[in-house]
Amino acid sequence: MPESRDPQTPAQPAGPPPPGTWVLGRVRGIRLTMRFTWLPVAMLLALGFATIIGRQFPELGNWRYLAAFAFVVAFTLSILVHELAHALMAMKFGIGVSEINLGFFAAGTHIEGERKSPLEEFAVSVVGPIASLLVGGLAYFASRAFDEGVGYVALWELGVANLIVGVTNLLPGLPLDGGWVLRAIVWKFTGNMHTGTLVAAWAGRVLAISVLAAPVLLEEIWGRPASMIDFVIALLVGFFLWSGSTASLMQARLRRKLPALQVRTLARRAIAVHSGTPLSEAVRMASESHAGAVVVIDGEGKPHALVSETAVAAVAPNQRPWTSVSEVSTRIAAGHIIGVNDTGEEILANLRAQPASEYLVLDADGGVYGVLATADVEKAFRGR
Repeated sequence: MPESRDPQTPAQPAGPPPPGTWVLGRVRGIRLTMRFTWLPVAMLLALGFATIIGRQFPELGNWRYLAAFAFVVAFTLSILVHELAHALMAMKFGIGVSEINLGFFAAGTHIEGERKSPLEEFAVSVVGPIASLLVGGLAYFASRAFDEGVGYVALWELGVANLIVGVTNLLPGLPLDGGWVLRAIVWKFTGNMHTGTLVAAWAGRVLAISVLAAPVLLEEIWGRPASMIDFVIALLVGFFLWSGSTASLMQARLRRKLPALQVRTLARRAIAVHSGTPLSEAVRMASESHAGAVVVIDGEGKPHALVSETAVAAVAPNQRPWTSVSEVSTRIAAGHIIGVNDTGEEILANLRAQPASEYLVLDADGGVYGVLATADVEKAFRGR
């Protein structure tokens, strides 16, 4: 299954789970969650499977519903095995894993940050589908222990389902696991991770178009008339592949810009004023000094707040002489101080971990260098 690649601060999930999820527990320190949508989808799948069982084994009566629901739970556990394979392989390489989120159509392993080499990328990505293929094979061979009966049907169906999951996830296009495998291969041969992402993302788009065209091709090539359900499934899967590959494509283009972004060049020059300084005077001083930011200092000359550009704009010019800078400033939190030598990856990680509109920038000696505005970072991303 595709796994989330959003960098996070280490080890455990920092906050509560997203809305619409249950927390099931932890495995090796990894939080297990499940979407609320699992239950209605599970019930629909169980009803469908119960119909199949009912036709083959009418003597079961209402027990067929319990057997069908047990099959759905077993399939969910096989998805967990798939995701655990990703997670444990990542942890073997020393990569943090914060959460596994279970669901039928979009399960995901939240792996922290990027892989350090093509080998890590390949191993972490391919092990999930391999786990599904192994579970599918074991279930299929276990079914042969039964000559007939519900056990045979359930194990055979579980084997087929996992084989489909394994093979489908090995298709070479993002956001499928096979897309990350393709990225690893291209990365290995080109020496460029971003090139690998671009190739795998475009491959994902080709897969999406192929899936959308599949119902028509079935009819044209094999003479099988496409049903409305075929078109609905093709639309849903195609949309999933297209949106996932497009997101990966945008992320690759974004990350290509990161090395060129530096706090030193993006930071605005700042002036320092005391908290009682009238806003009009602070604006005049900044204009004369060609500074783009104002830092509020205490009695010892240490910075403790930043004047908010948005708050300044909200004060009418005729009110600024009667408004002190302390009234339009925001206290500097520990996470809102960054170094002048920080570059793209560090900037992005800081903005995600400690969101703010402005950050105090300190030089190598701990002195005030300037202020970095989030708006300036966003402009740099769009403009480069």
